Order: sequence, then structure tokens, then C-alpha cells
Amino acid sequence: MAPSSTKTNTPKSTKTNTPRSTKTNTPRSTKTNSAAPDLEAATERARETNERFAEVGRKVTGAYLDGVEKYVSGIAQVERRIGKQSHVEAVASLFDTHAKLTEDVTKASVAAARELVTA
Repeated sequence: MAPSSTKTNTPKSTKTNTPRSTKTNTPRSTKTNSAAPDLEAATERARETNERFAEVGRKVTGAYLDGVEKYVSGIAQVERRIGKQSHVEAVASLFDTHAKLTEDVTKASVAAARELVTA
């Protein structure tokens, strides 16, 4: 009896790893530059979206700065009331001066921030 072989008789592939030719015999499409208009349209949409985001950002920042001004104004009013309730002129003057300073610094800061946002 003949020794058995572990090899199986499978046919070898005739395919090689060489790339196929990209040339075809079909006529070329009339759309030779179809990607360029799509790219331009996408760029324009991105610009419009960016402008909308920037505008929304300016509105949100404006609302935030309005809130900061109102908050600081409320704090300043509380400081003035505390000063008046103390019935001591020096303490009332101190609280009033601090409230004025706080309001002035806040107004300057908010004005500078608004200028940056609108630029």
C-alpha cells in the first residue's frame, strides 16, 4: 500500500497580485469636474454656519454681560443699604465708596468686553 499524502489536490490560483488596469472602453462622463461645485457649496454652507454660530455667540455673550451688570448693580445696592442701616457715617461712606468702585470697574470691564465681541 502506498503511503498516504497529507496534501490535497487543490488547484492553484491563477490570479496574481498585479493591479487591474483602470482603463475602460466606456465613454467618459460629461461631468468632468463634479467634485468642485460640491466643494464650493460645502464651503459656502460652512461659512454661513460659522457666521450663524458667531452671531449666536455674540447674542449669548451680550446676554451674559447684561446679567453681570444687573448682578453687580444688585450687589452695589445691597452694600449701600447696609451702609445706610449702620447709622455710622464712616461705615456708610465706606460701603458707598466700595459700591461705586465696584460699579465703575464692572462698567469698564463690560464695555471692553462688548467692544471685543462686536469687533
